[in-house]
This record gives sequence, structure tokens and C-alpha cells, in this order.
Amino acid sequence: MSIRFAVTLAAWLLATLALFPADSHARAKTDIVFLTNGDRVTGEIKQLSRGILQLSTNDIGTINIEWEDVDSLSSVYHFRVEDASGIKYFGAIFLTHAGELQVIQGGQVEKALHADVVTITPLEASFWQQLDGSISIGYSYTKSNSLSQLTSDMYVIRRTEIRLWSLDISSMTTVQTNQPTQEREDATLSYSRLFDGPLFAISSASAQKNDELGLDLRLLLSAGMGVNFIQSNHNELATSAGLSVNREWSEGTSDDGYNLEAFASVQHAVFRYDYPKTNIASEITVYPSLSEWGRIRSEIDISASREIVKDFTFVLSFYDSYDSDPPDPTSTKNDYGLVTSLGWTF
Repeated sequence: MSIRFAVTLAAWLLATLALFPADSHARAKTDIVFLTNGDRVTGEIKQLSRGILQLSTNDIGTINIEWEDVDSLSSVYHFRVEDASGIKYFGAIFLTHAGELQVIQGGQVEKALHADVVTITPLEASFWQQLDGSISIGYSYTKSNSLSQLTSDMYVIRRTEIRLWSLDISSMTTVQTNQPTQEREDATLSYSRLFDGPLFAISSASAQKNDELGLDLRLLLSAGMGVNFIQSNHNELATSAGLSVNREWSEGTSDDGYNLEAFASVQHAVFRYDYPKTNIASEITVYPSLSEWGRIRSEIDISASREIVKDFTFVLSFYDSYDSDPPDPTSTKNDYGLVTSLGWTF
């Protein structure tokens, strides 16, 4: 990792922690959940996401319950509830045996169907309790050409009433005898503002390095709008578009400057929560340049993860970075690869 990249990344991490002060508040585990088999469980609702209701209990820790197996529940605490059409409700929650989720706030009651509810987010949890994410590490060695590769990835997301913050950091280092070390680094801090319905606003700041494309450092700021086309307990599809500005540095040229680009992105995920849990996610982003006419960049990321044991996964990932006019004209225009790693979700 270059010194400039490391300094930039450290600054972002400090800024991120400064934005989210720690909170030691912990509420009582008094939420009640009845299952379709008649069992009753008391605890603290952590979240409903991708068809899984997470409940923290005093006796058996945090348990995962399939949403379709929940017969009824109740909590007097404040939540954000979202249905498949993107409509959001705020308040205490009460799920009836008839399959109707009532959200109560200020004496007003709003209703959603059990089958239509896709997310439940607690709004009175501490900062650390609002964090979800994953960490994965991979290593490979090929004896025939003395090539070794180390990869790591960290993703953290924080959900609040109408906002989402996420931090995504990935690193890949390739070492081969008698060849220069190749590094591929990417760190992105993203912010989304949720609106009622499927629309959301998005902005992000990124730092990137890719020796294969001759890129020593790229700093990028983006802003735009997005739409959640599909939100269900098995499938998600979203798209976004907007403008971005970046500054690039390359050892192969002194023509470093600012670039204005448009961007269009599509994100798709399918998931199965029966054991073993399986997630397949893909994201494709295209950056046509507005200041260097004819230049087009693209990023493709596809990953499939499968649970080995609780919270630990095997991950297979594919990436492809393309630049029709890389900063260093002697560099390749395309960098792609297949990576295997072991991950932990939290």
C-alpha cells in the first residue's frame, strides 16, 4: 500500500469514527416473539434483514429466526419498518396472528402485511449495535511461478432512521519472484439518504490504487440518485446514477489533473437463508468521462458466499476493472481476477 493511500485511508477512518460517537446505552430485552410452532422467545430485536429476524436473548445469545416462521411479536421500542414497495413506518411494533404488522406512534396506527415487510431497524440501539458487516481474508500460492497473493476485505454499514453509512475497504497484494509487487487497493465511504418510497440519494468518497492499470492514486467524489426496484426477503435490485469528479496520479505520466465523469450503477443480490445460508451479489458501474471525451471506465464485482458454520463463510469473488485510457499509456487497460477467501459476518 502506498504511503499516500495509507495516510488517506487513516484520515477517513478517523473521520468516520468522529461522525459516530460511541454510546454505551443498552436497552432491556423485553421484546416478545411467538413462532408458528408455538414457542415463545423473549429478547431484544436486533433487526430484520434479508428474511432473517435477529433476536438477542439473555440465555442463548443472538438467534436467527426466519421471518416466515414468526407468528406474532410485540415491542414498545422505536423501529423503522420498510415494506417491499419502499414505504417506511416509524414507531413501536405489534404483529398480530392474522399477519398484520401494526406500527404505533403518537396514538396513530399504521399497518403493513407480514409478508410485505422486508426490513425492521431499531432506532434506540447504541452506535455499536447499529453496525453490521463482514471481514474476509484470502491467501494463495502457486509454486510453478512462485506467485503469492494476499487479499482482504472489510465492509461495515450503519443504519439510522433515514440514513445509511457504509465503509468498504479492499486490498490485494501480488508478489512474484523477479517481478515488481502489484497492489490493488480501494476504500469507499458512502452515505445514503432514504426517502419514502423507492428513491434514495447517494454520495461517496473513494481512494483507489491499481498498479496493473498504472494508477498510483485516484481520489473520487460522487453524488447522485438511486431507485430500489426490488426489495424482498429473497431478492434486491437497485440502480443509481449521477456525477463524479476525480483526481489521478500516475508514475508513468506528469499529466495529473481533475476529471469529470458521469456514472451509472446496478446492484443485484439474491439470498437464501435456509442452512447453509447463501448470498450472491453483483455490482456493475460505468463511468463515461465528460472531460476526456471517449474515455470510459468500468468496475464489475461479483461475489458468492456460503455459510460454513454460524457467521463464518466461504467466499468466491470475481472483479474486473477496465479503463479505455489509463493514466499510464504503457499500462494494460484491463485488470481482472478470481479470489477465494474465508469471511466472518457480524
